Amino acid sequence: MNENQSGLRQQLSPDNAPSEQNVITDAIQYCREGLAIYPENFELWYNLGTSLIVLSRFSEAIDTLQQAIALKPDFANAYINWGVALNEQGLPENAIQCYRQGLAACPDNADLWYSLGSILLAVSRLPEAVTALQQAIALEPGLACAYTNLGNAFNKQSLSLDAIQCYQTGLANCPGSEELWFNLGTSLLKVQRLPEAVAALKQAITLKPDFADAYLNLGNALQAQGQAENAIAAYNQALALNPTDLEIYYNRATAILLSGNLEHGFYEYEWRTQIKRFHHFYEWFGGQPRWCGENFAGKRLLIYHEQGFGDALQFCRYLPLVKARGGSVLFSAKKPLLRLLTTLPGCDELIEHTAEAIRQAKYDLVVPLLSLPYIFGTTLSTIPANIPYLAAGQHSIAVWRNKINAAGPNLRVGLVWASNSDNIVGHIRTCGLQAMAPLAEIPGITFYSLQKDKAALEAHTPPPGMPLIDLTGDIDDFADTAALIMNLDLVISVDTAVTHLAGALGKPVWTLLPAAGEWRWLLKRNDSPWYPAIRLFRQSTPGDWRSVMTAVAQELRMLVSA
Repeated sequence: MNENQSGLRQQLSPDNAPSEQNVITDAIQYCREGLAIYPENFELWYNLGTSLIVLSRFSEAIDTLQQAIALKPDFANAYINWGVALNEQGLPENAIQCYRQGLAACPDNADLWYSLGSILLAVSRLPEAVTALQQAIALEPGLACAYTNLGNAFNKQSLSLDAIQCYQTGLANCPGSEELWFNLGTSLLKVQRLPEAVAALKQAITLKPDFADAYLNLGNALQAQGQAENAIAAYNQALALNPTDLEIYYNRATAILLSGNLEHGFYEYEWRTQIKRFHHFYEWFGGQPRWCGENFAGKRLLIYHEQGFGDALQFCRYLPLVKARGGSVLFSAKKPLLRLLTTLPGCDELIEHTAEAIRQAKYDLVVPLLSLPYIFGTTLSTIPANIPYLAAGQHSIAVWRNKINAAGPNLRVGLVWASNSDNIVGHIRTCGLQAMAPLAEIPGITFYSLQKDKAALEAHTPPPGMPLIDLTGDIDDFADTAALIMNLDLVISVDTAVTHLAGALGKPVWTLLPAAGEWRWLLKRNDSPWYPAIRLFRQSTPGDWRSVMTAVAQELRMLVSA
């Protein structure tokens, strides 16, 4: 998700800062000649300093602009460009002091307040930035860039609603600002107010038809609404305007996958390996020979973990297909998965996914795990679905059977109510334990927490009447979770790794999905070709877990009474 952040509103007018270098050079010469005759002319000093900035001669510009200010201490534009030069030299704190000095001489100058607020935003001194930008707006209510950066300062503090209100206020004063419409749409997308986000982003595009980032976020908003084909069209427009932005290719790939065209989608999904924010998944394997699906008899192939635990659990099903093409198959996985994967079909050797273990491993070829669906030309009808492909150890199953002590006729149901709350996607996927209150009203069920991490504390205060047993303190890794699941009749989970684990074990699992469904669950389906035993319960509108729980409770009552 791209979000613009306006920089300093530099006082570089076309007259003072022409773009052609030779013209700038001439301007500098004219200013110097003029100053030889009129050394007390502050405007000549200012124009000289401004021209030097354009040529990135920042040290000279600073000296020159200081001379202009010495001649005219209330010269606001000179302070602004002096601060620009300092900031360009990597001296933001000096620039801040420069702007404060300027404001002491020109306290009612909106541009100085804006410049101060913008650089405070850039160095994440956010409360101070908010105060300065609010002062700029109070002095000049039509200053669109100040609303933009004020909203950005709110967003940096996770104050999305304040940011939205700021952008809306700005648009009431500056309805022609494409940046404000863009930032409004982006913020609305973050809080899943999707129709409003689409409308705002379309308005940004109307005002600026070559606004590539607006097309990108329009695609994101449309994809979040399940409008895969419209999203693809928006991404295509973004790529036509900015064909080097790899994020657009990646987002288009997920939209294609969401549409169900897996073969083409996984082909496009290969762009992920080139994206900077994913670099850490692949950095240990740069320059290593890449396996592309050929027979590799007599060689050792390392398939390596990437992305999350759920991805590893979902796509390790491909290892038997790889093994059928040749030599030895090595699989690197993070430590919590290792004990579970000891019986993984198609794997000759497990390696802990650490830099040291990878360095010591001996292999001839490498391939990232999520490239296997592309290599094997996966379509909806050719997904490897030989379920179960994971298994819990019989001894562990027996140990956990004793732990849960679940003699009696009650249905045993595991619950997961939260995804990773440290990111936006995790927040959208999380319903919280209290949202599951309708399930507490159903007799004949004993619930077991499968929730880990911070949200596990919610198990201490379940909804009234819910018999919830929490044994997660005894879970050390996914092998333990698998053994516990094998002692249950059903798992009800938001979209987390537990969903993939239960599906890979062949256990019945009901998955609770947000309206902005992830690509692997496709569109408008209540089943999944990836896991035959899964059922999907989807939000009809963003944030509406109530209707989801009503549907789950109804199905659960029928299951208990069957």
